[in-house]
Amino acid sequence: MDSLRSQGLLKGLPFSQPIDFTYFDLWHYDGRTAKHGAFMGGADFVQWHGNYPMLRKKIELEAIAAELRKANARK
Repeated sequence: MDSLRSQGLLKGLPFSQPIDFTYFDLWHYDGRTAKHGAFMGGADFVQWHGNYPMLRKKIELEAIAAELRKANARK
């Protein structure tokens, strides 16, 4: 996200684009779920409610970032 902002590919206020929400959910909800699950000894929450959604959102973020960079390169 920082590199996209520094390259000028993300403009506007925070939470003005879908990628902002995906990134926030990755960090806030899924990351905290995995961390809390580990703290409480809940392997199911670590893996399936934390790490799996984080991986899915990471792949989604990378695809969106690649598309933004590709669209910017055409200009």
